[in-house]
Amino acid sequence: MICEKIKLWDNKENVILYSFLQERDPDLPGPVEKLPAVLLCPGGAYLYLAMAGEGDAVAMNFLASGYQVFALQYTVKTLAPESKNCFEDAMRDLAKAIVTIKENSEKWMVDPEKIILGGFSAGANLVGNMATKWHEPSLAEELGVSSLTFKPLAVILGYGLLDYVAQSEYESKMPQNPIMQASTLAVFETPNPTLEQLKEKSPCYNVSEKTPPVFMMHAANDSMVPAINSLNMANQLVKNNIPYELHIFESGEHGFATGANMGESIYRLDKYKNCSSWFDACRKWLLNIVAPETKIKDVTAAQFFEAGGNDNAFLDKLL
Repeated sequence: MICEKIKLWDNKENVILYSFLQERDPDLPGPVEKLPAVLLCPGGAYLYLAMAGEGDAVAMNFLASGYQVFALQYTVKTLAPESKNCFEDAMRDLAKAIVTIKENSEKWMVDPEKIILGGFSAGANLVGNMATKWHEPSLAEELGVSSLTFKPLAVILGYGLLDYVAQSEYESKMPQNPIMQASTLAVFETPNPTLEQLKEKSPCYNVSEKTPPVFMMHAANDSMVPAINSLNMANQLVKNNIPYELHIFESGEHGFATGANMGESIYRLDKYKNCSSWFDACRKWLLNIVAPETKIKDVTAAQFFEAGGNDNAFLDKLL
């Protein structure tokens, strides 16, 4: 395995792209196969980054599943009151990371047409915004590339903040949470963003026919970012006929990542919760996208009845 630490901007020391790459075995015959890649954006409320639990740990699982993997340390807001809004910078960082991966696709054995974005919590908000706004011209013009450069093959959104309107309503009914208040400032530069501002940075309000397939997981008992975020996102995906898969686990709270409690040592597999099963489901879901020939076609109900699968005697009784 090759691990690299890539500085994305000359003037930003803390924006880093970490790579976890499989090496080509020189003794194996045949051509070098380019592999699909997963680019991960950890969460942290746009205030800090959970690089260990939502970056490295998840990256190792994808690496073991045959992907080239990257984790992005993007711009976040410090708790200092003079620190500015960081959302646009974080979007720019993600765009630069995608461009960097594609520019080095030969060197890193990456199929540039098969790049999946994955995010958790605030990272899922970031990824969701890229998935729903990749076609907008601003980032493409700034980085001198086609907008298509930023279109992911698919996205993975873990307990994401995907609907700021629903999130704001939820927080108004709960005791004040300093972390979420600081996060709101980091994204909107105001403690009281307008409805228009809330919608503008909510992926579920920006879903369109251009949105790629989406995999989501959430815990029903998430007390920080309620599952209504993912449910509302799913509703918009349905309305726009976008393929998706959604897993709502009874428990897991916020930040479960590989299945542990937020901040808990991840080596204790005996303490992992049922929500850890999202990864196996996601791996199978992604396989059908990166290798469509593996997908088993569903038999629709109409096809079943047209093929004579119905019990005519039973139907006769009903009719």
